[in-house]
Amino acid sequence: MTIGRRVITVDGVGASGKSALARLLAERLGFAHLNSGLLYRAAGYLVSQAGIEAEDNSAVGALLSRHAIELKYDRTTGNQVFIDGVLRDGEIQTQEVAKVASLVAKLSSVREHFVELQRTAFAPAGVVAEGRDMGTVIFPAAHPKFFINADLRIRAERRRAQLLSKGENASLETIESELARRDYEDAHRTLAPMKPAEGAIVIDNSNGTLDEVVERMYWQVVG
Repeated sequence: MTIGRRVITVDGVGASGKSALARLLAERLGFAHLNSGLLYRAAGYLVSQAGIEAEDNSAVGALLSRHAIELKYDRTTGNQVFIDGVLRDGEIQTQEVAKVASLVAKLSSVREHFVELQRTAFAPAGVVAEGRDMGTVIFPAAHPKFFINADLRIRAERRRAQLLSKGENASLETIESELARRDYEDAHRTLAPMKPAEGAIVIDNSNGTLDEVVERMYWQVVG
């Protein structure tokens, strides 16, 4: 963590609403919002384009070393990913890239490649860092730390709505199965498993409005 700046972490399961909550909390606090998942999507995109095995640790690490991945943020556009100087927001948001991203996120070469980039992102601004290991690995000294969860069916319905808004489609059952699989793999991977950080405030985001949940989070930060 950059000395002298405030860092708050928001970890959680997929489609739990953690992205929206982290973004809204950052806006409320006047902080930057760090969406770490976009970095792994960028890695997944590169692997897809290169046609290499997503589980080949050394090959994927070598691939990342040949490319420049940069995360930029401003209060209007939010997080944007540039690969070798080219904005790749649309390309990294497909379901296919998401599947590859979930595979490469398990690799030590990938996680190590992004550690320093995440820790120094948007410095010296305060940051609300969102992901799956922000409070456990990337910012262990952050305070407070949140972990967001929600009912699996509700999460699947939210993810399906997101896909439909982008012109993509998938059955609710398929999405629910994919989310459950990702939950298990993220929680049981050897490197940086997804879990609430020690002392994390666990929030169930199954019900209620985003504004209501953010209000609770805000007072945990400033109270």
